[in-house]
Amino acid sequence: METHILFFILAGLLIAILIGYSIWSARRDKSSVFSNTFSTRPPATPINNELNTDIPDSLKTSTPQGFNPQTNSVAEQSSPETIQQEVADSVNKIHISIPGQSEPPVQQTQQPVFSQQQPVQENVYQEPSVTIQPEIEEIQAEPQSAQPNIITLYVVAPEGQQFHGSAVANNLDALGFHFGEYNIFHRHLDNTTASPVLFSVANMMQPGVFEIEKMDQFTTVGLVFFMHLPSAGNDLVNLRLMIRTVESFAQAMGGFVLDEQHQIFNDESRQAYLLRVKQG
Repeated sequence: METHILFFILAGLLIAILIGYSIWSARRDKSSVFSNTFSTRPPATPINNELNTDIPDSLKTSTPQGFNPQTNSVAEQSSPETIQQEVADSVNKIHISIPGQSEPPVQQTQQPVFSQQQPVQENVYQEPSVTIQPEIEEIQAEPQSAQPNIITLYVVAPEGQQFHGSAVANNLDALGFHFGEYNIFHRHLDNTTASPVLFSVANMMQPGVFEIEKMDQFTTVGLVFFMHLPSAGNDLVNLRLMIRTVESFAQAMGGFVLDEQHQIFNDESRQAYLLRVKQG
């Protein structure tokens, strides 16, 4: 009886040992699997790449929207010297619009092209010889009659200086000019505003006019004197008068007289101007 009890006890201990060993073995295998997974196996994707792809585009270091490196660099390098250079460049690019001078009829030359390319295909080979040629002749004749002949002289201030409005107005008044039409000054035939205009003077800087009420605050780098041909009376006499007037004004203002090519007006230029009027 005691032998059977002892046998059952040993059998129970053996079973408990087997169960405990199996449990311990299973845990050991499981722990080895996890340790190999996190320590020895390389990650599927690099960690750095995952971080870079997860960062929002708005937080990444990039050029801000609307940022123009060239514009900012120009703004940072702005100085009084560069501003003066820009002012000088803008003055050189000024194109003076003289009152009475018409623009080249660009649009008029284009209109016949559109109007004559729209006929029905049946008439394409029949009408060009009848309708297009007369219109082309008319277009070629228009520029000659539309563009007036104008004599121009410039008076400019010394480099880096400007003419003041009060001095400009006083000297023009002393030379017989009257402020009038187009907000510019005019020299009349009989020195009265009722008589015809011989020649006029405008501001070189845009828009080319004078504000007579603000002449004390007015400054400019130069003036442009111009005369339409034919003029009232004798063109040659009027041109000589304009040349003397321009030279007197330049001397009074301490400026320089330039011709139509913006070169110093000298004796050779004077003879070329007079010859141009004689031949005209």
